[in-house]
This record gives sequence, C-alpha cells and structure tokens, in this order.
Amino acid sequence: MEPEAKSDNPEQETSNKEEAFTHLAQGKRHLLVKDYNEAVTSLASACQLLSQLYGEAANECGEAYFNYGIALLELGRTENGVLGIEGEGNESQDSDDGEDEVEDEKEENTTSSEEKQVENGKHDEEPEKKGSADTDTESKKDETNGTNNDEAGTNDKSKEESDEDDVSNLRLAWEMLELAKIIFQRQAEGSKQMNLKLAEVHLKLGEVGLESETYTQAIEDIKMCLQIQTDHLDEHDRCIAETHYQLGMAYSLVHDFDEAIEQLNQAHQLLEKRIKYLQERGKQGVTSAEQNENNPFYTIEGEISEINALLPEIKEKISDLEDFKKEAKKALLAKFDVGETGIKSETGQGSSAESSGAFPVSSRPDVDSKPVSNISHLVRKKRKLEPDTSEEKCSKQLCTEVSKRE
Repeated sequence: MEPEAKSDNPEQETSNKEEAFTHLAQGKRHLLVKDYNEAVTSLASACQLLSQLYGEAANECGEAYFNYGIALLELGRTENGVLGIEGEGNESQDSDDGEDEVEDEKEENTTSSEEKQVENGKHDEEPEKKGSADTDTESKKDETNGTNNDEAGTNDKSKEESDEDDVSNLRLAWEMLELAKIIFQRQAEGSKQMNLKLAEVHLKLGEVGLESETYTQAIEDIKMCLQIQTDHLDEHDRCIAETHYQLGMAYSLVHDFDEAIEQLNQAHQLLEKRIKYLQERGKQGVTSAEQNENNPFYTIEGEISEINALLPEIKEKISDLEDFKKEAKKALLAKFDVGETGIKSETGQGSSAESSGAFPVSSRPDVDSKPVSNISHLVRKKRKLEPDTSEEKCSKQLCTEVSKRE
C-alpha cells in the first residue's frame, strides 16, 4: 500500500497519527491482560492507519506488525482450545435428540392403546381414526427430524467457519511477523536493541511454525533467534536459556531426541550460571532496582527462587527424553530381530548370514518413519484445554527480563 499524499490539512494528519498510536497502545494493553480479541481489533486498526500514513514497509509500522502478529498467534491458540471442548456440546445435543426419540415412542404407544380401544368398541370407525393417528405421528416425526437436521447443519457450518478462522489467524500471524522481520532487519545494523527485537520476531515465527506443525521451519527460526541472542546478550541471560529450551522441545517433536536432550542440558547449565551471577551481584551489594529497572517488585532472591523451581522441571524433561530414546532403540532392535528371523526362514542359512554380517540395507527401518512412542504428555502439537501446564509454566518463566544495553 502506497503512503497517502501529504494532506492539505495538517490537523487531520496529526489526528490520524494520534489515533494510530492510541490503537497501538490499547492493543499492547489488551495483550498484557490476554484479551486477544480486543488486541487483534485495536492492532489491526493501528496497522492500517500507520501503513496509510507511512507506507507498508515503513519503519514506523514494525512495532505494530510485531504486536499484531503476536495477538493473532495467541488468538489462534485460544480458538484451538475452544474447538477442543466442542464435544461436550455434541453430547448435550445427542442427549436432546435421545429425549425427543423417547417422546416420540411415548406418543406412538399412546396412539397404539387408543387404536386398541377403537378396535374393541367401534370397528366401523377404525380405518379413519387409525389413518389419522398414523398421519399425526408421521408429521410429528418429520418435524422432529427436520429440526434435528437443521441443528446439525448449523453446527457443521459453525465448525467449518471456526476451522477456517483458526487457519487464517495463523497464516496472517506469519505474514505480519514476516513484515516485521523485514523492517527490523533493515534497522538492525549497528543497533543492539533492534537486533534483539529481530530475535524476538524469529522466536515468534518459530512458535507459529510449531502451531502449524511445520517443525523444520520452526527449528530454523528458533536457531536464528538463538544465534542473534548469543551475539548480543551475556551468556547467563535467561532469554538464551529460554530459546535453548524452546529449541529442545521443537527437536523432540521431530523425534530427534539426542539434539533435544543437548538443548535442554544447555538451558539447565545456563540457568545455573544465572544463579551464580545473581549471587555474586548480591554479594557486591547491587540493589534490586539496579538489577531490573522495569519491574519495581523485582528482587534478586525472588529470581533465584524462580530458577531453582525451574531446574527440577527441566531435569524431568531430560529424563523423559532419555527414556523415549531408549524405547526407540529397543523398538529398532526388535525390528532388526524380526527382519533377521525372516531372512533365516527364507534362505535356510541364517547362521552363515549372521556370521558374515550379511543384512539387506533395505530392511533397516527408519526410526522417524513411525513414532515409536507417544510423547504427547511431554510436548504438544496443539494447545489443549489446560492453559498452565508444566511445560508452559517453564517456558513462560524462563525469560522475564532483557536488560536494555546500548
């Protein structure tokens, strides 16, 4: 979108700028309180106004694009959780349908008893009354079935619309973050602050990839974030530890357990270094305000306690991944044994083949071709109903500060 020509009315242009930045501030506030619907609405307005004033690729639009992308990502996650509980609605609908069927059966029984009375007392009127009773029953059934079909069609349409909205939100989030990445890359040269902003964009792009199940691209984005952070932050910074953790969980989703364990071990070691650093700063008499100017409630002792609570959780994740790695090896060996038994039965020369080491290369299975175990309790592909799992808690708490250094 091309920027609008300079307005002949400076007051109108100033008013548009004020409105745009007001929407941006409101959107950030909605993000903080996790009101993602309102955040998307406000930030969309901010992006539209700023792009009209400065152009789509203008530096002034970068912050709005970035926050808009985050809001869309979080909204997509929230909708995934809502879709996960639709089964309860279906169950209630099924129970309603069951009640309707019971009522229909009662009506049919009542009609049958009346027909019997007619047969005993008035045989001449039987055809007429029976026909009218059957007609009434059939009409009631048709009305009930028509109502149920309409309700089912409405529910199906709402599900399809929700799925389309969810996909479009993730897609739009990716597009907005890509725009922000381009703008921040242009501003990053020689600026530590903009480089760290660029790292945040790559991390969020990685999260979009994980939600969209494009794991390879997600890993590449998170690795780029890690590289930028390593170049511009101290080695004990908690943001680096968080990125190592996120990268480890991404590797676990593609069943690369060795790399996943390595990344989680690095996150654990960096947090231990962070504790030592904080302890040294405390001995030097550094106040809490000097350590974290952005959080007036921050204390060094409080951060050390947080990290000490996170370390056992990371160790538990590492232990789980090691168990899954062992299970994968066992399953692989079992498949080798099955293949070797088949060769023996076909050739009748199992002993000679075994002694000479002969084994068809094509019979070796790929451990990644079929998941050997279910690790859904360890990592998740989609956000479930529980918004505060141990993994989310660990991921959210790992990075609470990035000191502003020029």
